Amino acid sequence: MKKIHITYRKKATLYFVTAFVLYTAVFALLLILSAPDKHPGAEIPDLAFCDIFGIYIIILYLVIPILFGILLFIIAFTSHKLWAVMDTLRNFVNNAENGNIDYNAVRFPETSSGETGNKIVALYKQLEDSKLEIIKEKDLNRKMKQEMTNNIAHELKTPVSSIRGYLEILLGDKPIDDERRHYFLERSYSQTLRLSNLINDVSVINKIEESSELFQKEDINIRQIAQEAIDELADSIAEKNIEVHNDIRPDININGNHSLMYSIFRNLIENVVSYAGENITIGMESHKEDKEFYYFRFYDTGCGVEEQYLIRIFDRFLRIDTGRSRKNGGTGLGLSIVKHAVLFHQGSIVAKNAPDGGLEFYFSFKKTDNE
Repeated sequence: MKKIHITYRKKATLYFVTAFVLYTAVFALLLILSAPDKHPGAEIPDLAFCDIFGIYIIILYLVIPILFGILLFIIAFTSHKLWAVMDTLRNFVNNAENGNIDYNAVRFPETSSGETGNKIVALYKQLEDSKLEIIKEKDLNRKMKQEMTNNIAHELKTPVSSIRGYLEILLGDKPIDDERRHYFLERSYSQTLRLSNLINDVSVINKIEESSELFQKEDINIRQIAQEAIDELADSIAEKNIEVHNDIRPDININGNHSLMYSIFRNLIENVVSYAGENITIGMESHKEDKEFYYFRFYDTGCGVEEQYLIRIFDRFLRIDTGRSRKNGGTGLGLSIVKHAVLFHQGSIVAKNAPDGGLEFYFSFKKTDNE
């Protein structure tokens, strides 16, 4: 910054000296032109121009350069900081082009132009930070998709290998009795159902993440949809001797998607039926509300989940008991769908172990705007 300051003053001094020399030459020329004519025969005036105005000319000769110098000094003083801002910005642009920016080293004078310079640098930094965030987000999405692709490929191996093995036995040369043939066909059918469920669950998650606008919204009743899920799973619930309490208020309606809302309650109930145990209770209730959200609680009195798994309970393909999960035909995506469906309805969800045992889910849905 100091080097820029000295260079500018040298230029200002050079401009002043040049202007003063030109001024002196012009003023001298005016004096010569205004002097009386001295050649022979010329009429001699009574009083020469220089005699009358000489003192004033001398004063003007001294005053005008002083005024001009003061004006030049004011211009130089006020414009120096502007030139300093421009030089700093020029250096900043050069460093930006070379990819070598130290924002802490950028200093502008405390003037209006310096404030403008600070705003320009701050805006550039904001744009660069946004660009980095976008790159990081794209990289994170790429890694998540790659991880999901790997998980899907891994999940497909088991049912595909099972189906292939059963079909190879059925198509083999060795004779098979009807009972074993029927068993292999049943197992093949069971694995095809698992494949179908896996494909459907993956499709739902991808659709929510990438094309959520394709889900149509309408006025839906939360209690009614929860009851639909209970009725649909009535046989499975009865097999485990599970008691279900639907205490959601009947007057709660929101603007949402029926299919996704149904998937929330169905997956939560299926999760309890598959992993929480027998002779337990399932409960769901709307426990409070505020100006923007309805708040709900879904709970069971089963075995709960270890804390190490609780924080990852909504992760894709998370299986706490791998063998048991595969036996029950789960895809490992149920609770992930629950979370995505809640987020689609502009809510949030958390899972906790109940103090008296079992698992609790607290979630919210945004109210309709006109409520």
